[in-house]
Amino acid sequence: MKGYVYLSVAAAIWGGMYVISKVALDVIPAFVLLWLRYAVALVVLALVLKVRHQPWPRDGRTWLWYGAVGAVGYAASIGAQFLGTAWTSAHLGALVTTSSPVFAALMARWSGEQVGGRVWTAVIIALAGVGLVVGGDVILGSATRADGGSAGATGAVASSESPVLFWAGVGCLVVAAATWAGMSVLVQRAESRLPASESDPLVLTAGALVTGWVMVTPIAFMQGMAVGWPSLWRILTTPAALGSVLYLGLISTALAFFLWNAGVQAASAARANLFLALQPVVGGLLGHWILAEPLRQTFWIGGAAVLLGLRVAAGTQRRADRELNQR
Repeated sequence: MKGYVYLSVAAAIWGGMYVISKVALDVIPAFVLLWLRYAVALVVLALVLKVRHQPWPRDGRTWLWYGAVGAVGYAASIGAQFLGTAWTSAHLGALVTTSSPVFAALMARWSGEQVGGRVWTAVIIALAGVGLVVGGDVILGSATRADGGSAGATGAVASSESPVLFWAGVGCLVVAAATWAGMSVLVQRAESRLPASESDPLVLTAGALVTGWVMVTPIAFMQGMAVGWPSLWRILTTPAALGSVLYLGLISTALAFFLWNAGVQAASAARANLFLALQPVVGGLLGHWILAEPLRQTFWIGGAAVLLGLRVAAGTQRRADRELNQR
């Protein structure tokens, strides 16, 4: 049960992240923002490890696992997500990346994990709910407005002047969903193959972030050079940009990544990724409560379907746990 709470909180945090990412990406290059986000998170996690007197692992085998998680999840997946959101919209980003449960179930099945019909039923129900929450008007890019923009999750408008760039963004979002699912499977495998001290969610998150941060550094440097360091510095010192970077680093990365990894270790990867369906639901509710954005009836129906899907998935987990305890 605690794992489901961790997953729910992480998904809720990311539910409000799309809009912040979109605002920041309007002025900060994608990989520069990603590099800054990871740098802030690493400082925080390193301080927490120091306070806990928890040393960094030193053996190469452990760092190979950290490197795999960081490369697949924190470099490839999040990098693709940032690019996809920048080239499409926050709305479409929320829709496409929540297809991750499908990839997670397929990968789990391929790696030998039992993925029964009830789990697939939960995936279908939850994804149908996401479709209703986000709205059919964004499917296949039909959210493009008559004035050349596309509606975002909170009414933001993403440039759609280039159809090629738009569909490249959609492709990036699909890659983000698939690689995030792969990362979740790797986190679960790392727990069973590494000592408890090295598979601890906090240490695993910090170690994987080191790899992700190193891998995005060259691209971030090139993007920074293209923009120009003086211009980039002026942008980063504005309150909006600075606040976005701190939020993304402290809350959406250091805290949420730790909660997600802890939750994945407590549940199967296939079930854990279902909780990503909460992202557009939380984003829509925040937009309604804070920005007074209207919510259509399909939002409430879709939100109920998402919760039903999670309930079905949780029921299969409890049944599996009972069967395991009876053996």
